[in-house]
Amino acid sequence: MNNNDKIFNRIADALLCDYSGVYYVNAVTNEYVSYSGDPEFRSLKLRNEGSDFFRDLEADIDKVVCSEDMDKLKNDMSKEKLMKEMKNGTMRKIVYRLMIDGRPVYHSLRLIRQVSGEDEYFILGVSNVDNEVRIEQESAKLEKERRIYNQIARSLASYYDTIYYVDSVDDQYIEISASTEYDELNIPKTGDDFFSESQKNIKKYILPEDRDRVWKAMQKQRIFKTLKNKKLFKTDYRLLIGGDYKYTRMSIMWAEDRRHLIIGVEDIDERFKADLARKELEAKSKTYIQMLNSLAYRYDSIYYIDIESGNYYRYGSQDGAESFVLEHSGADFFADAERDIEVQIYKDDIKVVKDTVSKDNIMKRLDGSNSFSQTYRQLINGNYAYVSLRITWAEDKRHIIMGLVNIDEKVRREVEYRRELVSANEKAMHDQLTGVKNKNAYQMLESSVQNDINEGKCKPFAVLICDLNDLKKINDTFGHKAGDRYIQSACKLICRIFAHSPVFRIGGDEFAVLLRDHDYISRSELFTELRREVRENCDLPDAPVIASGIADYDPLLHSKVSEVFELADSRMYENKKELKQIG
Repeated sequence: MNNNDKIFNRIADALLCDYSGVYYVNAVTNEYVSYSGDPEFRSLKLRNEGSDFFRDLEADIDKVVCSEDMDKLKNDMSKEKLMKEMKNGTMRKIVYRLMIDGRPVYHSLRLIRQVSGEDEYFILGVSNVDNEVRIEQESAKLEKERRIYNQIARSLASYYDTIYYVDSVDDQYIEISASTEYDELNIPKTGDDFFSESQKNIKKYILPEDRDRVWKAMQKQRIFKTLKNKKLFKTDYRLLIGGDYKYTRMSIMWAEDRRHLIIGVEDIDERFKADLARKELEAKSKTYIQMLNSLAYRYDSIYYIDIESGNYYRYGSQDGAESFVLEHSGADFFADAERDIEVQIYKDDIKVVKDTVSKDNIMKRLDGSNSFSQTYRQLINGNYAYVSLRITWAEDKRHIIMGLVNIDEKVRREVEYRRELVSANEKAMHDQLTGVKNKNAYQMLESSVQNDINEGKCKPFAVLICDLNDLKKINDTFGHKAGDRYIQSACKLICRIFAHSPVFRIGGDEFAVLLRDHDYISRSELFTELRREVRENCDLPDAPVIASGIADYDPLLHSKVSEVFELADSRMYENKKELKQIG
């Protein structure tokens, strides 16, 4: 070997020692020599030689290459394809996985020197690129997750009209506004002292009755103290916008870095005014707040779904964590949902849930609308609980976001509240002593009948007024318990005769009956029966003696129910005098 050969060999070693393997192949005969890298001496050493590179390569592929890469590598390394790519100068780096110690390790095969001119040989180099490939894959995964998190955060953040991102250390802030309404307030988009600017704006734009409360809530140290034990707090106030005061809600929470504050401002004017007419509990139960990413804990689960392919990710919050983690992913949300609904959803709700999460229904409901919700019962920890599912577009209009939250406690509290309310109303409308309806109930009925008179659609009716004789004498002589029994006995007599009419105790010893339909038609006979029994009771000990008077509604004479009542009342007093004369 001459000196030049030595120099070329050393150069070759230096250039090729970074390869884990090198193949020197005769393109005509297929003969080859393979070399492996010697890390100790930073050079190549002979490893193997053979008569047919392509035959031996195919045999080796079956032994050491990851099964998922075998067919592709055999196809890419076929002699016909390899020589064609060499001739066209298009041979690319081929990446595949070798099974080493039971695990797949990425390697790359690339052409170092190709056939040219009269030269019949080409050289292939093999490199271990496992670390580089896995770094690239992890980077791609992190970038994909970052895009997903950003879209979720933006979708949640779109709930607010304005968001402030405030540095709690130096008070610098950034304002992001989704509504042009707030532009007229002339609040800077960025600033150096958020809390100072806030105090000025409170004096200038907030309704005087709300200023003191908002002023206190916006003290920096008070915010820190409040957020020490809470993930967020909110306050409602009225803000001057467009010349009118509008109900506004401000929600304050920590960002994930625990240095910055996220302050969301939303216009709740229409919703608040609509809720004023409802009960406080119902109003609270319908308050929905979407959060930024750091507030996504409002949901128990969030699904991020490709509406076309069905590919999806499910994120969930862990105990003690303020952000979501990836819990599950799948290739077809709609197929998986169809299967899971049969197992997890309460039988009476299965159909409505299937309809709600069907692809066609989602596309239809979101056409022209940003979001919609559905409440149903789902199996959670072995029991069925009420949950609320909210479905909205992601920012790219290609994905949808489903937020699932457990509202079982709230729903059951509302049911109990309504049950108690009905019970309280029932008690408020009934007389505890007799069990018949009371004066409040009579006044409500009178108001309803009066409306019918005013609208010219009142059915015929009559009013009967009854008054007990000698109740005071019985109370003074025998005591109030005896008086109560006397009242109950009189009430039973009235209810028995006027069995088809509502009876009201409108005073201590006074009853009213409103006769319609059957009892109205038979009023003369029923009234005669009442007076007959009362006459007989005059001769019996302890039997109730009841003065009574009845009056019919005449649309030509009466324009008010009270006029019929007064006429019946005057006739009752006439009867009372007659009964006293009888003794």
